[in-house]
Amino acid sequence: MQDIDLLAIVTRPDFPSGNGPIGDHLGLARFAAERPGLVVRKLVLNDRDTRVHMEAGEVLIAQGEEAPIDLSRVRLVLYMPICLEVEETNLATAAPDEAFPLFAAQQWRPLTEYLEHVLARVAPCVNTPVATRRANNKLLQLDALARAGFPPPLTAISTGVPKRGPLASRASLVRKNVSEGGWKSPTEFSPARIVERKAAGDPLPAIWQMPIEADHEYRVYVMGEEVSFVRLAREASITDVRMTRSGRPNADIVEVDEAWRARMRAVARALDLDYAVVDAMPVEDGLAILEVNANGVWWFLPEAVAREIEKRFHAYLDGLIANLRG
Repeated sequence: MQDIDLLAIVTRPDFPSGNGPIGDHLGLARFAAERPGLVVRKLVLNDRDTRVHMEAGEVLIAQGEEAPIDLSRVRLVLYMPICLEVEETNLATAAPDEAFPLFAAQQWRPLTEYLEHVLARVAPCVNTPVATRRANNKLLQLDALARAGFPPPLTAISTGVPKRGPLASRASLVRKNVSEGGWKSPTEFSPARIVERKAAGDPLPAIWQMPIEADHEYRVYVMGEEVSFVRLAREASITDVRMTRSGRPNADIVEVDEAWRARMRAVARALDLDYAVVDAMPVEDGLAILEVNANGVWWFLPEAVAREIEKRFHAYLDGLIANLRG
């Protein structure tokens, strides 16, 4: 068994996004190639060729022809699946010819939950699975942020358009999915969108918010103490900025006041996150927090911006690993 400097737990590379499969969404191949002195390993969730052995506190996991990973010999865990829905986070997936696929998935789920439980005990994690999953639940996130003094724009959770409370008088509202996932089917995506009350007919539970008008929003990358603001151009007719310009909005890294940077660090700490990506919009002289992602990445940003954010993220990992190596 070898000592491992960085173990990344990631989503399967063929997971779909608006721009095709996710692939190596963290640039880990580049990270490893540029650092031959480090041992970098990956665990790909939902990999059919996953094998495990757990005994007396020892946890060994192997995939494909790679040598088994001994969790006790890992220095740093990067827990960043791009999708945290239950169906996407099992350690393995059932074979196509599995006679009882639901039963097979149920046998893997306790192992997956145990792995998430034990990770923070055996090695430092970015982020811990517990904090990541809590932040991933939008309702828990809204509650935690409000309690920490970061209330969202006027918000309600309701089955169908709100019929009571302050939002009941609004003719149009922003509708967001309660779940993380936006794919209704392999070909149909459900983005955040403006819904006219008189046209609303969807009875599913949803998050409803007061619309904010602005020609830009910010995607803020918090990496420990380092904070990078990316300014995204918005189009008035598009609510979900990820849909702008066919999923490639204009964006630039910008400098902001230190008070804004400190506010973003505090937002991340409110959710117990070391790494966070905060979606925020300008409101008068301040910022309205729309959402916090514990697993946010940069694949939809313009190439030059994405590579710079990736470079900063890799430098963040370098610093953590150097400290752990002593």
